[in-house]
Amino acid sequence: MRKLRKFFTLMLPACAMIIFSCATTTEKKIDSAYVMVYDWDNSGVMDVEVFIDGRKVGKTDIYGRLSFPSGKERECTLRAEKDGYETVETRMPVRAGQLLYFKMGTGAYYAEKAETLLDGNEPEKALKMIDKALETVDRSDWRFLKKVIESRIKNEE
Repeated sequence: MRKLRKFFTLMLPACAMIIFSCATTTEKKIDSAYVMVYDWDNSGVMDVEVFIDGRKVGKTDIYGRLSFPSGKERECTLRAEKDGYETVETRMPVRAGQLLYFKMGTGAYYAEKAETLLDGNEPEKALKMIDKALETVDRSDWRFLKKVIESRIKNEE
């Protein structure tokens, strides 16, 4: 009998805590949309400025993430930009709870792709890549590479 009383003395508070903690759990209200920005190597891009309809809503954190208040679904223009990276812009409906995923490339990434494509004898594709690189940063070595690519295309014609 003594063992039974000791058992109930120990177990009753534990059982009550389990029952009441489960019964009081509430559903969380989702009132934000979420942005995740990655580069082409799937690494999060920090300090990307995110704009909705031209209004800055914030910058991404060290992992490339940002959340911002969002109510009912509405059509918006979203833009993500950072120095040295391509600017990404799209028009789409945005609503609370939605995850918006962006991929951004650096000028160096696109210049390297251009060189690889040129080596692989695909100068037209290389030209598109070097143009993307030059949109992010105007560098003399990349302008030189563009002239080489254009020369190759002209010689093939």
